[in-house]
Amino acid sequence: MIILLILLVMLHTGLGAIAGYEEVENNLIAKLGLTRRPVVDKNMKIPSATMELYKSMLEENNAITTHLPLPGLHTSSANTARTYSHKGSAPINAKSKRYRLQFDIDSIPEREQVKAAEVRFTMVNDTTLRNEEFIHVIIHDIVQPGVKGISKPILRLIDSKSITMSEVSKSEVISFDVTPAIARLSKNNFKDNHGMLVQCVTESGSHTHLLSVFDFASPEKTLLFVYTDDGTSEKSTLQRMMRRSKRSADEPGAPPKRSKKKPICQRYSMYVDFKDVGFSDWIQAPPGYDAFYCHGECAFPLASHINASNHAVIQTLMNSYNPAAVPRPCCVPTKLSSQTLLYVDDDGKLVVKNYSAMTVKECGCR
Repeated sequence: MIILLILLVMLHTGLGAIAGYEEVENNLIAKLGLTRRPVVDKNMKIPSATMELYKSMLEENNAITTHLPLPGLHTSSANTARTYSHKGSAPINAKSKRYRLQFDIDSIPEREQVKAAEVRFTMVNDTTLRNEEFIHVIIHDIVQPGVKGISKPILRLIDSKSITMSEVSKSEVISFDVTPAIARLSKNNFKDNHGMLVQCVTESGSHTHLLSVFDFASPEKTLLFVYTDDGTSEKSTLQRMMRRSKRSADEPGAPPKRSKKKPICQRYSMYVDFKDVGFSDWIQAPPGYDAFYCHGECAFPLASHINASNHAVIQTLMNSYNPAAVPRPCCVPTKLSSQTLLYVDDDGKLVVKNYSAMTVKECGCR
């Protein structure tokens, strides 16, 4: 009977821990704008352009702002980048100078607002085409497809670029701003997504065609990036996950063992390992990060380097006179910076997002 009771207590404790873990994971999933835990394709490949974007954003993660560092694009307050691969087939006519692009973007989370969008084409690795020829590439939004023998498609010019073949390098990536097309589609939840039309205008008598200029055969070489603002730029996110990271007094950077003199308020290391907390299957990068945490006493008198507010100084003074009536100030983060995550959403799409207030930069008494 005693053994049975012990087993029941252990079972109850285990179920409680599981329930608590699920609550934290559900909170994280909601913060990321997902509706469920993503199911990741084991054969998924991360396009090099997506990884480069992630790395460029990661370099800015010490900043307070979460805005994307994308010069040339009016991303404004965008803090999220979604990647879509081209799903169309290669042109039937290999010498075609018109090509329809089709990206499987059917929706974005309701709370996200489109700020910018671009398509990126990779130049073909063909040295024989590095001549002085001049080509003009035009991108159209297909507002309404045509009906063969009845009507022509309704097209809307959204961007164009002139390219001198001798001035581009092998495998160079060319970007086109397609914000107007994506903004139009987002108003109707992408129900009228008929794709985009690429047109290649060349000199008279030229034999240059689209497939000899751009690599449309490889899905990862033709990508659509949609940059959105989820409205959380100034809000603190994922803090519960930070608190669940393992802390050990024996690890480097952990608070010193208790002594007669308690440590003053300061910052300590706290590494969040996504594998330990069970998120490494759908959070692709980074494998973890140092979030840090604040710990220590805010005792009277407060030292000048404690970074205490005026209110904390007064509260400490009142606490020294009457500890029973007024508690001491708390050691808390006073400056936080953002962190970049590359993850898979619940539609299986790659998302790069900057999250604010993820890393403690400074601690103080408040």
